[in-house]
Amino acid sequence: MEEISKFIGLDLELDKELQEIIELACAMCQVPIALISFLDAKTQYLKVKKGMDADGAPSYLRKDTFCTHTLKQDDVMIVPDSFKDPRFSNNPVIMGETGIHFYAGTPLVTSKGQKIGTLCVLDHQPGDLTEQQQNMLKIIAKQAIRTIELKLKAIQLEESIKDIESKQDFFNDASIRLRSFFESSTNFHVLLGKHGELIDFNKTAFKFVKNAHKTNMKRGDIFVKYIAPDFVGKFIDGYCMALNGEKHVEEGSTDYGPLGLIYWDATFEAAYDNDNNIIGISYIIRDVTERNVREKKIMEQNESLMAIAHMQAHEFRAPLTTIMGLIDLIKDDDYNLSQTYLEHLDQAVQNLDSKIKHIVSDINRVTAN
Repeated sequence: MEEISKFIGLDLELDKELQEIIELACAMCQVPIALISFLDAKTQYLKVKKGMDADGAPSYLRKDTFCTHTLKQDDVMIVPDSFKDPRFSNNPVIMGETGIHFYAGTPLVTSKGQKIGTLCVLDHQPGDLTEQQQNMLKIIAKQAIRTIELKLKAIQLEESIKDIESKQDFFNDASIRLRSFFESSTNFHVLLGKHGELIDFNKTAFKFVKNAHKTNMKRGDIFVKYIAPDFVGKFIDGYCMALNGEKHVEEGSTDYGPLGLIYWDATFEAAYDNDNNIIGISYIIRDVTERNVREKKIMEQNESLMAIAHMQAHEFRAPLTTIMGLIDLIKDDDYNLSQTYLEHLDQAVQNLDSKIKHIVSDINRVTAN
């Protein structure tokens, strides 16, 4: 029923070619009425008609129609006089006000072999068809179904083209956004094929290779020629791991001469197509020189502070020992302070204060660098 629904949805009422076909059927069979109709499980749909009121019913219950019986056979079905045929003599649709006495119809069979409807001719008077007229009616029916199938395919093709154009617009938009994201990255990013060839690269990668190697990177190049010699082995290992679907990360540094020493981390990841097949790898390098320099500076500062603390801790000991000794003497004298004790205590406090200021000065100097 999925295929018949496509035909039922067609707007064929005013189709010029099909109108000519049913006019030919009327002329050939010498009758005033001809119809092309489609039938689903419950309903008969009148799609093209001649000799019937254009404003008449567009459909009927299938059980009340001649065409239901026509689809049960492969040849032309003829009803010379429905008023005398027990199958139709009590049918209100057929007997009606005008009354249909004569009917001849043949199935419309698609190229896939499905019977979807009929081409039929009718008259208000009893009648019959010669063998030649029956053969011509079958030929006309074949022409009708071929015309209808072509129109359906044309509509489906037009819908497919619109769908493709819509998807193309979507993919173009997605491609622009992806390319924008790719190009806006400050990381060195290249896409490599399964044989190490360059599929694509961003501006950051292009500019770096041009500055570092004095050459323009091109699609199709074997990328390994742009790798520092001492990193080639690790690069190949990471590349092979990514081709096997395993993400890999390397860290290191390279001296690029005029560009200086650059610290980096490199990520190798598999690149997949829409069917989830690995087609190459994504290779991204981040410049972490600034981070490394900052971390190194922090480590050096920490080491300097530890050294300062270690050295100054020993220098605190002398004035503190003096202060503690003087306090013990004062306690022994029942807190009677002599001039000598006060002078020694004052000197020890000044020495301690001097040491503290010196340490603070050293710390400020280290952290400022």
